[in-house]
Amino acid sequence: MRAARPLKRSTVRFDNSTMTWTAPPAPRRSAGFSLVEMMITVTILGIAGAMVMPMLRPNHDAKLRAAASLLAADLDACRAEAVAHGEDPRLIVFDTTAHAYHVAASSDPETPIAHPAGGGDYTVRFGTTDTAQLSGVTFQSIAVGGDDQLGFGIYGQLDQATDATITLASGGATITLTLDAPTGEVTIGDLQ
Repeated sequence: MRAARPLKRSTVRFDNSTMTWTAPPAPRRSAGFSLVEMMITVTILGIAGAMVMPMLRPNHDAKLRAAASLLAADLDACRAEAVAHGEDPRLIVFDTTAHAYHVAASSDPETPIAHPAGGGDYTVRFGTTDTAQLSGVTFQSIAVGGDDQLGFGIYGQLDQATDATITLASGGATITLTLDAPTGEVTIGDLQ
């Protein structure tokens, strides 16, 4: 057991008389945390958790928007390729079971053309390599003239008389892309 600390004494002088005063012992601080410190810590952890939790949950809406934007950009690129290569227009071939599509020349629809940006095959598969963040996105329905190919003419128009629609799905939500038959322009619909 520790020895008690001696009391502090101080001397005060008043008009030729001396008075001695003894200070009370200082209160000893315990080794634990106070209630206020605990409440501040819990509040900070709660705020940090509230900021981090949305990032950890899958965000199907964001995935669908990103997949729709990617597909719309590829449809526009395919349309531009068709205009540039009028002798052999381009088309997009969809593989709904593999959640993939590729851009090909109409003379050889099974072989993807080289991607203009990367040089490899112009193939996109949701949830793999470059599109890993889009895992879980699927093709819900494709209406591209009764087959799995959507072609563009030398003026950018669709190779079918009616508008084409492509519906993507993820986590119960859907988004539909519509292509105008006469112009080939892509419109991304609202999330459903």
